[in-house]
Amino acid sequence: MANSRVHKTVMNAKVGFVFYFVSIFLAFFSRRIFLECLGDEFIGLAGTLYSILNFLNISEIGIGTCIAYFLYKPIEEQNREKICEIVSLFGYLYRIIGTVILTGAIAVSAFFPLIFADKGVPLSLTFFAFYAFLGSHLIAYFINYRQILLDSDQKTYKISIWTQTGGAIATILQMALAYHYHNPYIWAAIQFLLSVFTCWVLNWVISREYPWLKTDKSRGREILKKYPDILVKAKQIVIHRLKNFFLSKSDEILIFAFESLQMVAYYGNYVMIVGKLTGLFNQVLMGMNASIGNLVAEGNKWNIRKVFWEYLTFRYWTTGCFIIALTFLINPVISWWVGPKYILADHIVFLILLNMYIMLTRPSVDLFINAYGLYDDVWAAYAEGIINLAVTLLVGYFYGLVGILLGKIVSMLLLVVIWKPYFLYKQGFKESLLPYCRNVGVHLAILAAVLFLNSFVNSFYRADSTVAGILVYGVCVTLPVVVVYSTAVYLLCPGAKDLVNRIPFSKRKG
Repeated sequence: MANSRVHKTVMNAKVGFVFYFVSIFLAFFSRRIFLECLGDEFIGLAGTLYSILNFLNISEIGIGTCIAYFLYKPIEEQNREKICEIVSLFGYLYRIIGTVILTGAIAVSAFFPLIFADKGVPLSLTFFAFYAFLGSHLIAYFINYRQILLDSDQKTYKISIWTQTGGAIATILQMALAYHYHNPYIWAAIQFLLSVFTCWVLNWVISREYPWLKTDKSRGREILKKYPDILVKAKQIVIHRLKNFFLSKSDEILIFAFESLQMVAYYGNYVMIVGKLTGLFNQVLMGMNASIGNLVAEGNKWNIRKVFWEYLTFRYWTTGCFIIALTFLINPVISWWVGPKYILADHIVFLILLNMYIMLTRPSVDLFINAYGLYDDVWAAYAEGIINLAVTLLVGYFYGLVGILLGKIVSMLLLVVIWKPYFLYKQGFKESLLPYCRNVGVHLAILAAVLFLNSFVNSFYRADSTVAGILVYGVCVTLPVVVVYSTAVYLLCPGAKDLVNRIPFSKRKG
């Protein structure tokens, strides 16, 4: 079972890694074309509309997370009857949720003439784009619900191959047609049509992979009575989902409210860079969700702890490498990529990167909390959401984007950085938190020292906004600093040596 788990995780990582570089190339190349050919206002509008849909998506209330948790055991036991029942229940619940989202979207769109009046974008385009995005969104609820089995069975790479290929084709078509026609209607239509095609292909793949998978959504109410714990867990997760929305999905809406559509586009450039790095984790490590769930289900305490430190060290090390590079390269990249007028102030960039660091390291704890099914700390979700909203509204009213970022950071420092590890160690590992505090402190101290070193070097030499300047700085300055950082992590941080030993060529013979 352990070998199968590792094999599937590696497959997920390989596929994710390949598509990551394809997507990052297309994303950066397309962003400039879309800004030049479709305009700042429309790109800002698209980001705002997606945020509205993400807000409506909170009605999903974590059903997917619950279903994945309840699928781990029957998948391990190869209980096909139970798997079919749980997936059928998932389809039944998702059909209800999709209907709620559709109803909410129609209601929200009725206010578009008030929300988007005099924003520089025709209302007809606003409605067309919104419903095109909505159609793409609802496919997952009404048709693609069976992919939950691929996710839980650690075969996410089969989903990635088709969804990422469809996304790449859509982006290429959008770039070509936007450059030729400068028509945002065509851009939005392609987004929807490729989603429909990808949906059809993905369901064909699922049918071939699991020919025995027979689902019946009409039995949903009956099956739900057999699994009452699903709704109990879902009611706990809903609070966490609401909190997650305020932390990660409301930025564009709040920036639009406190600033402008143009600032949404400016901020979106930085978010795209950070998002692509986050996407690297999501693509390469997406198989770890099911793998860790399977690991915890096996119950080997020593192995769980060993994997925990390996995963935590990998998260902190890779995030640290990105932070080191971005601290001094992100503004030159922005200037070269879309132009110097899109560069944000240094203090805003600092807050963006700090938020990125917390967001990318938090799954090292969250993933194990999910694997143990620990969702009953709903007070923490309330507290995190309230603190985030209070700081955002208070500071954001006066300082705009700065307040929005501070709201996220302050709330996460208190609840994610401090509370969540304590909760995992008390309820999941049932051990003292002191080793965690000591070891994470080592990670933070190493990163702080290396950033200081890089800052010292940067006082003598700065990267300019040309491809050659960025490459020279990256290779001659940032790369050696990253090597120093990596060496320190390997020598001083627990789990690092075990992680390296997983690489085939690093294993000792004998």
